[in-house]
Amino acid sequence: MGVALAGRGYPKLDEPPSPPDISRGRQVFEAQCALCHGEDGQGRKAEGAYAFPPLWGKDAYNWGAGMHRVNTAAAFIHANMPLGRPESLSVQQAWDVAAFINSHERPQDPRHEGDLKETDAAFHAHQCHYGDEVDGQLLGSHAHPNPLQ
Repeated sequence: MGVALAGRGYPKLDEPPSPPDISRGRQVFEAQCALCHGEDGQGRKAEGAYAFPPLWGKDAYNWGAGMHRVNTAAAFIHANMPLGRPESLSVQQAWDVAAFINSHERPQDPRHEGDLKETDAAFHAHQCHYGDEVDGQLLGSHAHPNPLQ
C-alpha cells in the first residue's frame, strides 16, 4: 500500500534539447513503435480485442484526452515504451515520437460544440497539435466522431 506502480501515471520529463520534430518522430515510430502499434498506427488485435492500442484514428484516444498533449505523451512514452524497455528512448526521441503520434486525427474533443477555433482557444492552449495545420490538414477539422456522444 502506498507504493507507486511502474507504468502508472505521467512522470515528469525534461524538456528536449531541440523542439519536438514530427519528421524525426516518424523515424522513431517506424523503428521503435510500428512493430506493436502497426505501421499505420491503428494498433494490433488478438482475438478481436486490441493487444496493442491504436495511437491515432477512430479508435484512438480523443482530442480531449491527456495523451493528446505532446508533453504528457512524451513523458509516458519515455517511462514505459517500447514495451519491456522503459527509458530506452532518449528524451529527444520521446518528444519527437509524441509529436508525430499526436499529429494525426483522432476522435473529436468531447467538449467541441461545432467551432474548432473556439474549442482550440478554450481547451488547447498547451503543447498539442489540435487546431494546427500539419501536412496541409487542420487537425481537429476532420476528427473522427466521438464514440461516446
